[in-house]
Amino acid sequence: MTKKILVVLSFALVFSANLRAQVTIGALTAPTAGAILDLNRGATGGLLLSNVALPDLSVIPANTFVNISTEQDTNQELVGMIVYNTDATTGIGIHVWDGYDWIKPCAPPAPGPITFSDTTICGVGATVEASVTPVTGATGYDWTLPNGLDILATSPDGSAITIGWTVAGVYLADSIVVRAVSSSCGAGSRRVATQGVTVSALPTIPTGGTVSNSGNTFTFAVTSPPSGQEIDWYDAASGGNNVATGASFLKTLSVTTTYYAESRNTTTGCVSTSRLAVEAVVIRSVSGCVSTPNVAIASANVAFASGSEHTYNDLTFSPPVKIVGLPARTTQFDGGSTSTDSYKADYRDHPTNTDTYGSWFSWCMVKQYEDILCPGAWRVPTHAEFTTYIGGSIVVLFSSLPTNHGWLLGGRIIGSSMSNMGSYGYCWSSTVGDAISIAHAVTVTSSYVRSESQSRDTGISLRCVQ
Repeated sequence: MTKKILVVLSFALVFSANLRAQVTIGALTAPTAGAILDLNRGATGGLLLSNVALPDLSVIPANTFVNISTEQDTNQELVGMIVYNTDATTGIGIHVWDGYDWIKPCAPPAPGPITFSDTTICGVGATVEASVTPVTGATGYDWTLPNGLDILATSPDGSAITIGWTVAGVYLADSIVVRAVSSSCGAGSRRVATQGVTVSALPTIPTGGTVSNSGNTFTFAVTSPPSGQEIDWYDAASGGNNVATGASFLKTLSVTTTYYAESRNTTTGCVSTSRLAVEAVVIRSVSGCVSTPNVAIASANVAFASGSEHTYNDLTFSPPVKIVGLPARTTQFDGGSTSTDSYKADYRDHPTNTDTYGSWFSWCMVKQYEDILCPGAWRVPTHAEFTTYIGGSIVVLFSSLPTNHGWLLGGRIIGSSMSNMGSYGYCWSSTVGDAISIAHAVTVTSSYVRSESQSRDTGISLRCVQ
């Protein structure tokens, strides 16, 4: 009895071991080497797959497969599972689970790695390009991005996209996905990015630009930036050379100069969208003129202040200095149209007259502030240039001028009184007169133009030339 039982058990163990190793269906022959399940080609019939409705090809549906009671959007243990999809909307036919999606066997393969033109982006509104190597047989590409990222543009074949950001933050690698798509076989397996993208907020634009000076040594400064930000100073509104770093710096100047402050994030390297212009006005030393301390101004608001902070003939200021709206130049007198940026200084409290005739200046003001009044290539004309302009003669008929443009009959200020407005116009030259208190000017009426001397403290007009 004992021997029979042992024989039966031994046969059963051998038979069960063979079943676990290889199986042939449809014949009594041994399975083909390497095959676990061999459907014999001589047998009639075929393999009947499980018929399953897959309304969503990105999940394993709940209560459809054995021991799966909840919907699953990823399952690596079932990679390679084959079913026959009966859902007409998603595509009737054989589908294979690849761990993330149900795909048809004829679908294109997963694209190559996703590459980015940059992975550290400065500022919402910046863009970066993401791309993959094109896949043979693909007719398009399906990109999936997380919230906060938008596709702004797509290459003709869809293998490259331009991404824009609406929200700063860190976008992890596995949140950016692409699949190659075939018009006849649907989407293939997904390619997940292996590197993330960081979108950093831009630092704030510097504020509070000020300049102070001791003689010709100027201190440029802005409000101290928040923690994690630094201030860089440049000699141009964009590009240019870096001249200093820090919330303030010293500079010795001989001419009016503007520097530009830019904020920089010390971790990301991102910089502010624009720079704050801060200007130091250097007053020229002019023989015979009252020495006036250098006036430093922030050129975000550059202009003459009206009222008691200054007088028309020596431009004295009470701190803190704030000059607002100083124009770029006066009207040139070489013909052409009226300059749109002619002087609008509310000078001597005559704003209406200023709009009509321009501003009035003492000769010392003109010479000391020539860098501002006639910036760049513009300059105050000499007496000889005026003489050349009016035809080489001291007196010329008004109607004989090459152009009447710019010769406005704005009168002049003597002491505290306006005179000759509407009858005479006066323009300073840069030439010193016979006496220390005299300078040459040009007088214009509706009948003639002539050269004459004026007291330096007279308030009259200015025209710049190039």
